[in-house]
Amino acid sequence: MRTDILKTAVLLPAFLTLWSCSGTKDFVKVENIKDISQVKHNPVIYALPKTVVSVKVTAVNEISVKGPYSQYAQKYIGTDDIINSNSSTWTIGNIEISSFAVKDTSRIFAVEASYPCSMNFSENGFLESVNAKSDYKESHDMVSEKVYSSDPDYSGKSRMFQDININRYETVFDTVLHVIDADSIFTAVPTQRKQVIRKSLDEQAQELANQIFVLRDDRNALLVGESDGKSLPEGEALKFMIEQLNKLEESYMSMFIGKKIRVEKTYIFNFEPENTEHSQNILFKFSPQYGIQSRSSLKGNPIVIDVTNLAENSLENSYNERQMTLRRKAKAAEEENGFAYLSGANGNVKIMQNGNVISEKVMNISQMGLIRYLPQSLMKDKNFKMVLYPEKGTIKSLN
Repeated sequence: MRTDILKTAVLLPAFLTLWSCSGTKDFVKVENIKDISQVKHNPVIYALPKTVVSVKVTAVNEISVKGPYSQYAQKYIGTDDIINSNSSTWTIGNIEISSFAVKDTSRIFAVEASYPCSMNFSENGFLESVNAKSDYKESHDMVSEKVYSSDPDYSGKSRMFQDININRYETVFDTVLHVIDADSIFTAVPTQRKQVIRKSLDEQAQELANQIFVLRDDRNALLVGESDGKSLPEGEALKFMIEQLNKLEESYMSMFIGKKIRVEKTYIFNFEPENTEHSQNILFKFSPQYGIQSRSSLKGNPIVIDVTNLAENSLENSYNERQMTLRRKAKAAEEENGFAYLSGANGNVKIMQNGNVISEKVMNISQMGLIRYLPQSLMKDKNFKMVLYPEKGTIKSLN
């Protein structure tokens, strides 16, 4: 008997709690975790997104290298259209502005509900839908700040021209008389001596020019069909041989006229606009001599990113402020909030060099948007459905 009484004493509070919950009105309560000062029983947590502006910049390095035989170009090739000195110049090429979403740590919410809510989340942890299915696919991943390079294997003029097949040495034989003493009879015996002598630049240039003329003769022979009794290649084989001869001639000619190469380096810079109205910061430094440098570098001038709120939701913001003022005057009780979402905002993103805009794009900036809440009256319907654009935090559909 005593055992039954104890069981009743334990189960009665639980039964009363269950009864009282079932008798209460249905609700979904959402609060920013910064404002919570009381115990919560395992609420569901979700965050609204924050936009990170990602800028992909291609820097172009135009390199000109003087040919080792440039001084003999006119003499042996008959041209003075040559590169006279080595140079290297950087310019800013293509700029692409995009974005990706991260969690806004100032907009994290706790959800309590008197009935089960089916909540779906994206891979990055953003609220995607409530009591509904969504086929939304995230289009952008977080991009770390990186440098991608298309540099050729270039480490100086010597490497650029080392594949040229030139015999820079020649073998010289000369006769030397050796005096031989045979029984007090001295005899001069001629002996050949072999010497390897490096050719002068003039001689090397002349030999290379001769090879260029031989290449041209061979190519012309292929084109006009002079085979000296041998079968000529046709179709793709002929085309391939002509291409190879052209490449070889171009390589040989570069020894006289010089060579130009183009090096491209692609950089990715990320920027989080913090101010909801206007944010500006140095993205990187740029120098025609040194190319793209870090923000702290003393080399080059700053390239600035500027993000300005287009204030498209200013009227909505004024409406919200007036409503809050009217509630305070009427001493109306604060309504409990439903799910939080964003009223989207666009920002104008500019990349500027020396005060001039070199790239510009209008895009959604989530942190510039207004936080809105679904009305509690809608939350009373257990079958209500909401679908969001998770990377923007804005509503796609609601019913």
